[in-house]
Amino acid sequence: MGTNSKAEEWDGFYTARNAFGKAYPELVEFLKQIDPKNSLLDLGAGQGRDTFVAHQLGFDVTAVDISKEGIRQIKEAGIKGVVEDLFHYQFDQQYQVVLLDAVIHCQPEDQEKEKQLFATIEKNLVEEGYLLLLTHQWDMREKYLQDLFEKYHPTLALQFNTYIEHIFIPPQSEEESIMELSFMCFQKLKNQ
Repeated sequence: MGTNSKAEEWDGFYTARNAFGKAYPELVEFLKQIDPKNSLLDLGAGQGRDTFVAHQLGFDVTAVDISKEGIRQIKEAGIKGVVEDLFHYQFDQQYQVVLLDAVIHCQPEDQEKEKQLFATIEKNLVEEGYLLLLTHQWDMREKYLQDLFEKYHPTLALQFNTYIEHIFIPPQSEEESIMELSFMCFQKLKNQ
């Protein structure tokens, strides 16, 4: 990463519009099915490819990212944006949907803060709300996450786990890039 901070690196990357391409069709189709559409929190929103779609579908969206440039683009569209590290974001309400798109890595150095984030999300998700978790497919992440939720977050029940292949052309590149992702949907159970 050099001498620049992580936020500065992302700011540079996001100067190109649609740096990661369009929102995944599988995510868009799932969001369309939610009715009624209330509040959605996009943690690690980047420059808003998922944020914009959710907003267009009728969700009241809050986007959080460390990139000032990404959040500037989101605010430019009239959507609430907060410049903050997703692990330090202070929840100010409960949400119907919390979205984590390619920001959970399950690496040993990240696991403790990810566990704390999941606990915060669990507390701030409405009954029958959704945690949508998209993560790169490797290193047994799906199994790790399923086991983690079963053990520590039993009120968040896995609804489905589907494979996504996302093809896009990164900024300053002429070649396509492919991301292979797991799209995991957890739903908060009703209180008994």
